[in-house]
Amino acid sequence: MEKRYIGNENQLLTARRVTYTEGMSQGVRAIELRNGNGLYATCVEDQCLNLFDFSYKGINFAFQQKNGLVSGRYFNGGAPEFNYYWPAGMMYTCGLLNVGPGKVMSDGMFHPDHGRIGMLPATDVAITRDEKGVTITGTVREGMLCGYNLELKRTIRFPANDKKIIFEDTLTNLEPQATEFMLLYHMNLGYPLLTPESRVVKGKGGGYSIHTKGPIPENWQKCWEPEDHKDEDLFCHENTPDAEGYGYGALINEKLGLGCYIKYHMENLPWLMHWRNMCSHDYVIGIEPSNNQVLGRDNERENGTLQTIGGYETKTFRVEIGVLDGAQEIAAFEKMVKSL
Repeated sequence: MEKRYIGNENQLLTARRVTYTEGMSQGVRAIELRNGNGLYATCVEDQCLNLFDFSYKGINFAFQQKNGLVSGRYFNGGAPEFNYYWPAGMMYTCGLLNVGPGKVMSDGMFHPDHGRIGMLPATDVAITRDEKGVTITGTVREGMLCGYNLELKRTIRFPANDKKIIFEDTLTNLEPQATEFMLLYHMNLGYPLLTPESRVVKGKGGGYSIHTKGPIPENWQKCWEPEDHKDEDLFCHENTPDAEGYGYGALINEKLGLGCYIKYHMENLPWLMHWRNMCSHDYVIGIEPSNNQVLGRDNERENGTLQTIGGYETKTFRVEIGVLDGAQEIAAFEKMVKSL
């Protein structure tokens, strides 16, 4: 970059703290990100540094729930109210004790739908910026008296001259005993990237339908027009990693000439969940790297898919969200995925 062309770095790379002032989002703190490639995103400090807005050259990629960005003061982790307070957005963090349906366990503890971590505020949030891009770091703690104590340290990298954003997370068990945990990166893709012309792409591998307990239908890749009161689909995909251990999924809209890919390291995220909701006003495709099959804490334990983290152990997770722009990038991505 020729520095003499600009007066302020914000012309090309923005990292700006904002606070919302209206409606159910009043008081929520976030960080606006914008780069010279036309990528715009917001990371919500008050909600696990989740990724809410995500657009490219003015075209929205993210689904937002009817209530929009909802403040944590409306969050009730002791009642089944997930569908009221869940904001959706581009990436919502689910866990750390539960992913899937909420339930009262045999010990009397209630685990809400998709857990609590996604609505907990980050601490020690820091923003650094240089010519390569913006780096955001923060910590989210989830624990309880006489119980578990888990710490999620999140690093977000937003390059100055690229079309992607990278999440690098470390999860540490701060107790001496092992703890069962669940973690899912709930990616939510919406209109106008999502239309009947869109389709889902992923690597090779099997899987099954969560709702029917049977095989994934042949039309799993397809999308269609919104339908009133249409039931949702939920598929659990296996995937084939590349030489570095990464799996891939994407939503592609060739009519629009755009796609959004999800790249995730499969060592600690072995599953790719696929949520297809073609219902009017809830029109969304979820492409969701996960360490579980979204069955709920008790069912995962019975299924043998409930993972543990040892005493004082640390596990790492890496997820990248990026843009495919134009027929050439889309074709190259599909060729790469099919070669795995």
